[in-house]
Amino acid sequence: MLKRMLVFGCALVFAALITGCGDKIDEDEQREAEQLVTGLNMMAMMTNVDAYSTTGLDGAPFGWTGPFVYELPDWTDTLYYEYFIKLPLDSIDVFIDSIIWLVMPEPNVWGPDSLEPWTGIDTWIIGKARTDIYFHTTFSVEDTLAITGLLRWNWSETWYQYDYDVSMITEAADIDITTSSNIGLAAHFLFADDGSGTVDDCYAEWNNTIFVRYEFFDVPNAEEYDGYYELLSEAWKVQHFFKLTKEESTM
Repeated sequence: MLKRMLVFGCALVFAALITGCGDKIDEDEQREAEQLVTGLNMMAMMTNVDAYSTTGLDGAPFGWTGPFVYELPDWTDTLYYEYFIKLPLDSIDVFIDSIIWLVMPEPNVWGPDSLEPWTGIDTWIIGKARTDIYFHTTFSVEDTLAITGLLRWNWSETWYQYDYDVSMITEAADIDITTSSNIGLAAHFLFADDGSGTVDDCYAEWNNTIFVRYEFFDVPNAEEYDGYYELLSEAWKVQHFFKLTKEESTM
């Protein structure tokens, strides 16, 4: 069950970090749009929510301790299991920091609910001293029909986040992507039950200006394309067709 979930968020952050929307707006638009599709193809092979759904363990794995209460940025105090990764010294033998990997399964499968299957997870990778640098991701199967979650990458004043609500039984998905003002990118993708998405509901923005729009087909067209994108710099007159990577079934 891949859906179109993490792939768009990761694709956009690739575009945000590798390129910028500068003065040469038409070249940047083209590059951003292409990298959204490229990133989608790359991440499609790596994203599988089913892999997280498994039976619990009788207690936290070796090296993990807790749960402990943590006060985290922009978040409430919550119980987490912790695992410390001590970073090496820098070139002048100055200690950098310790990385803390925090995890709380849903339910607490490392606690009294150890025989229950996983239905979600809340996890952080964060510095012990530099708490403004972190990676935070969650997902939760709130009912039998949908998976919701968020992913946030934060480096001081620079951040990137996307929120998703994905159907478990159809191809429907609702994805919102936001970034800090120094990146200025945002995107929205809304997919119907058949996986299709229109240019009105699938687009990316730079500083609140839509610069690329996407059309996703429910089935590939006669040329085996899965959709196309249009650019503001081309007055929306040119359709750039693309193909999406398909995951091979292991069943």
